[in-house]
Amino acid sequence: MYDAPITPAAAAALALLAVPAVSSAGDTPADETIDQIIVVAHKDERSIREVAATVTVLSRGELNAELATSISDAFRYVPGVNYEGAGTRFGTAGINIRGIGGNRVAILVDGVPLADQFDTGSFSNATRDFIDAGLVQNIEVLHGPASALYGSSAIGGVVAVSTPDPSDIVRRGEFGADLLGTWRGSDNSAHSQVMAALGDDSFGFVAGYSRREGEQTESAAAPNNIDTRDSTRETTLLKFIADNRFGHTFRASALRQQGHTLSALNSMLGAGRYRSTTALEGDDRQHMDVVSLAYAFGSPESWLDSGVVRGYWEQTEIDQYTLDERAAARTPVSIDRLFSFDQEIRGIEMNLWKNFSGERIAHRVGIGIEYRDRRTEESRDGLSTDLATGAQTNVLLGEVFPLRDFPVSDTTETAAFFEDTMSVGENWTVIAALRADRYELSPDVDAMYLIDFPDYETTHLDESDISPKLGVIYSITPSVDAYVQYSHGFRAPPYSDANVSLDLPLFRVRAVPNPDLESESSDGFDVGLRWYGDRSTARISVFRTDYTNFIETKVNIGVDPVSGYTQFQSQNIENTTIEGIETGWQLRFGDTRQFMFDGSAFYARGDNEGTGNPVNSVGPAQAVVGFSWFSADETRELRLKTTLADAYDRIDESAGELFKPAGYAVFDLYFTQKLGNNLIARAGLQNLTDRTYWNWTDVRGLVPDDPMIPYLAQAGRTASVSLNMVW
Repeated sequence: MYDAPITPAAAAALALLAVPAVSSAGDTPADETIDQIIVVAHKDERSIREVAATVTVLSRGELNAELATSISDAFRYVPGVNYEGAGTRFGTAGINIRGIGGNRVAILVDGVPLADQFDTGSFSNATRDFIDAGLVQNIEVLHGPASALYGSSAIGGVVAVSTPDPSDIVRRGEFGADLLGTWRGSDNSAHSQVMAALGDDSFGFVAGYSRREGEQTESAAAPNNIDTRDSTRETTLLKFIADNRFGHTFRASALRQQGHTLSALNSMLGAGRYRSTTALEGDDRQHMDVVSLAYAFGSPESWLDSGVVRGYWEQTEIDQYTLDERAAARTPVSIDRLFSFDQEIRGIEMNLWKNFSGERIAHRVGIGIEYRDRRTEESRDGLSTDLATGAQTNVLLGEVFPLRDFPVSDTTETAAFFEDTMSVGENWTVIAALRADRYELSPDVDAMYLIDFPDYETTHLDESDISPKLGVIYSITPSVDAYVQYSHGFRAPPYSDANVSLDLPLFRVRAVPNPDLESESSDGFDVGLRWYGDRSTARISVFRTDYTNFIETKVNIGVDPVSGYTQFQSQNIENTTIEGIETGWQLRFGDTRQFMFDGSAFYARGDNEGTGNPVNSVGPAQAVVGFSWFSADETRELRLKTTLADAYDRIDESAGELFKPAGYAVFDLYFTQKLGNNLIARAGLQNLTDRTYWNWTDVRGLVPDDPMIPYLAQAGRTASVSLNMVW
């Protein structure tokens, strides 16, 4: 058992690197990251040595080798980047980077921003679980504020997902295919995918399909392993690429994702929390479409070195139905609830890049403009049926259904940015960037909203901000870089906080809009050191981010003297600071470099400067240690992964005692065997010691006696297998 704390010094001493592990057998192992190309940090292709920030990259080969099929699998071995849990019914809510999550982290697929997360309690949660590892080529994560390039939604960081191009599938000739089947014992899930591509370097087409069926994750702490959840997800990808010898490239892609989850919630909640409940069932559906058209142009011989124009459309529809039957209540009733969340995003952007060379200074100048329109519509409906008389009512707890928790909202974002990467002499690189944003919120008050909130005055917003960034990289030696970066971020008040509306007469509780909300802002500082050797790499970075005017949802502002209702309102809170350290390494050794020792570590602490209390979204210290062996002929691979987490008790408990999970050490083993030229078999054993443990992001905010806690523990010892055919 691992219950001893990991101190900041110990975390640093582990020195483990959050950079991509080597590719799986069948791919060419990557001995170094010195030539690694990053897109997310500058919006165009750059060497990692031109980036003054921490960037994590996960490749398709790496995800396959670790049998990843979901968002939680993808970030399992990346300390400081965590998925946020939304309970057993709703699964994964989103991604947390350095203690900041939710809609403060931008999630992109092929450059297209995805929908927001929104929830209203136990019966509704529009999550951001959009990433299907099956149709991913790579995932780039930019740690820390990134508003200088990505605007209001990136105050916490960026997760950029890329789907495969035809060239990623075609290995030889003009046709390629990739078939993968994976079974995971932790949730008895079966994942299958097929990708096929036609084309050459100038013309290509790729089609992909992925399907995942699974059950409730088996908890090592639950009193019984009842299957409470059955889920299905299907993802379809179509992509077309054409270019010519003059440097013009046209891209068109379409991605569709559909999910369906059935939850038998009464098996966990029927005793203790809802004593009168005899049936509690959920039926949740998700539908997402992403369409993108892009035109890239330019060449070194033209007036522009490169440029891209992209137009896109994204729509997400989420419907969640709940049957709540209370046959054991004093008045037996059956309650039907329906939550709907729809968001449509349309946008266009243009980015242009040009190189200039002087006597001592070389410039790579980028300019860009962007326009984005987002329409968001949410509603709740309810119907209560008396099981004895058959009488029905649409009034539940004093709420009259259907209703909206905020009016239909249109938001528009208009932005322009400038970036200049200056190479000064042989050793210095200076990166200066500036982005100007304008954010407009226009609520569309319809009849449904007015019926419940006729007297509420909705808030219209027109916010502007300037986001600068300045980074300096100094090459101490040909293999050692030091860097420092300052970046400013902002987040305009979202529609749900500016115009949140709730009225519960039965409990004399009311939530009211706040017309005086101010934009959140951040000032982030990163200082880092990177070393590249013939067989190894290492890095260490220290960061501090000061957040101002953080928006806290539904703050108790006291009793209204007129109505006598307790009022809640979204409010700006005192300054918050998050600071910490990220560090890591990768070492290849042996006569044929057949051994590798690698990993990563993260430690951070967050403080509310106004109250002096900790920030609960910042989790415990984490570390991952990996040891790998590769056969000389690159047909076999063995990986041992050790995940360490500190016991966590630095929690804000001003509102009451909270559950504190113990520290842990978990060991996972993966084996890859290449069978001939076209077939790869993989197997994994997770949690070898059968440890009972909890991830902080799954249980954050729960009281010690919450009946859900046993069901939120991670799985005990489980196995996974996959078979991959490529040609």
